[in-house]
Amino acid sequence: MKRNIILSLAMMIVLLACSHRQEEDGGGAEGPDAHPSLKAHTDIFRKGIEKIGDNVYAAIGYGLANSIMIEGVDGLIIVDTMESCEAASEVLAEFRKISDKPVRAIIYTHNHVDHILGAEVFAPGGGVPIYAHETTAGLVGRIVSKMRTVIDMRSMRMFGAFLDREELVNCGIGPFLRYGRDSTIGYLPPTRTFSDTLTDTIAGIEFELVHAPGETDDQIFVWLPHERVLLCGDNFYWAFPNLYTIRGTPYRSLQQWYRSIDRIRDKHPEYLVPGHTRPLIGQERIEAVLRDYRDAIQFVHDQAIRGINQGMTSDELAEYIKLPPHLAEAPYLQPFYGTVAWSIRSVFSGELGWFDGDSAHLNPLTRSEKARLLVRLAGSEEALQAHTQQALANGEYQAALELSGHLIRLNPDNHSARDIRVKSLIALGEREENPNARHYYLTEALEIRDGFVALADARPDPEQVRRFPLEGFFELLAVNLNPVASAEADQRVGMRFEDETTAYVIHVRRGVAEIRQCEPGSLDGMDLDIGVTANAAAFKEMLARIRNPVTTLAGFDYEPGNAVRFARFLALFSPPEPKLPYEPQEQ
Repeated sequence: MKRNIILSLAMMIVLLACSHRQEEDGGGAEGPDAHPSLKAHTDIFRKGIEKIGDNVYAAIGYGLANSIMIEGVDGLIIVDTMESCEAASEVLAEFRKISDKPVRAIIYTHNHVDHILGAEVFAPGGGVPIYAHETTAGLVGRIVSKMRTVIDMRSMRMFGAFLDREELVNCGIGPFLRYGRDSTIGYLPPTRTFSDTLTDTIAGIEFELVHAPGETDDQIFVWLPHERVLLCGDNFYWAFPNLYTIRGTPYRSLQQWYRSIDRIRDKHPEYLVPGHTRPLIGQERIEAVLRDYRDAIQFVHDQAIRGINQGMTSDELAEYIKLPPHLAEAPYLQPFYGTVAWSIRSVFSGELGWFDGDSAHLNPLTRSEKARLLVRLAGSEEALQAHTQQALANGEYQAALELSGHLIRLNPDNHSARDIRVKSLIALGEREENPNARHYYLTEALEIRDGFVALADARPDPEQVRRFPLEGFFELLAVNLNPVASAEADQRVGMRFEDETTAYVIHVRRGVAEIRQCEPGSLDGMDLDIGVTANAAAFKEMLARIRNPVTTLAGFDYEPGNAVRFARFLALFSPPEPKLPYEPQEQ
């Protein structure tokens, strides 16, 4: 069944990198085993407050990320605020055991939601400066943009949102992502922004903020010159970096990343406090670790480009390029978050695009055509299934996984193939050292077994909804237009928002929604099929499923048109139900 517009747009509010954890319902009494090194890695997330120098405190193990308190003469600075109000409240309670001074400022190191959603706990109602890079607010706004649904699904799998504690083990850079069905969010938009650097003093603490793009384009680090403490955000943590994340991301420039680490090295810090995992102490040790870390990133970049210039495909690059032994064996470069192979594939697509240079891939067989070809080569569908079962029996789990996908694509009701796929996924997950890959395998196994698609279902409160810009709602509206339902449509709708002094014109024209922002007065005299005067806050809340759509639409003013016509117009925007990647997708 197609989801209506209210349900589909509501999903865009559930935040990009957030996922809820199934605390009680998981994969059964006896969950899959975990790689020994991944189990041992859990020790670095020992829960507690770690003191750094004289006046800096890092809260570790309370959620996916760290929150850091800097104690000044008459107040506190909080750097990063956790992924939910519940996580932030526990951290604040621990900080209050150290100091009861008021919070004077908050600093966001970047836009990822595990660093920003608990801000209101530290500064109820706002009222303190919120420091961030000038692009951070816009990147947070992208949370409600066109990629919302697919990033939601892939994040659920990557962070192990539906796994129980035993199956989860850890998330590589934190024990778990602390965001659930009952979680609340308390994001506060930045109020003090900058481009390259900003120097300021709060509560007697002098600090410098430096733009250092890496894991995100808005990444910054915080330098405390008198304390010799550097807070590096997510440009370093105790794992091979996520130069590419399997939940999906725009290209992360490896060159920018290692050059940003060089800017950190140039400060010669005595203390290095990452946004995940534990601090490092000692200038020589920090220099040695960061040197290896940036060398690993540059090695991947340079060798990928070298191989590309030889004409190698991304598959060949991922197979042949390995880190030098001294880097591959370094304790801070183990594949607990990113991997070399994923990173190399990202460099290829980021620098050269999708085409790998093989003519066979210019117009490849569709997945269904490829499945039918394999059946023909095997002799029959039954013979292909026998080969798939034999691969599973032989411990060739990747082969069994790939072949099972072809069988299910041809016959979605093939329960034997689904069973083979579940067993292959669990076996691959048990052997996987990287927690992101482990979670993805195990979550898909749960999805097949229990018949669901991993999507978050948390709802924000009205105040949080109002903080997201209208632009993101309309961007998602455009890409959710149903091409079949709108194939013969030619309608122009104008919406003015009295509480935001802005307006939008939506022209649905035979499968395309042209949406333009304009001045409210420009709607006067325009040839419109429906004219709507709405309250932006109410409109957003309706799309977020926290306001009744019937009463909301009835409360708007229409000239021309009416609420029924507008509801029918909105019904044109209805995306297909999300499916697992191997299943045939209906329009």
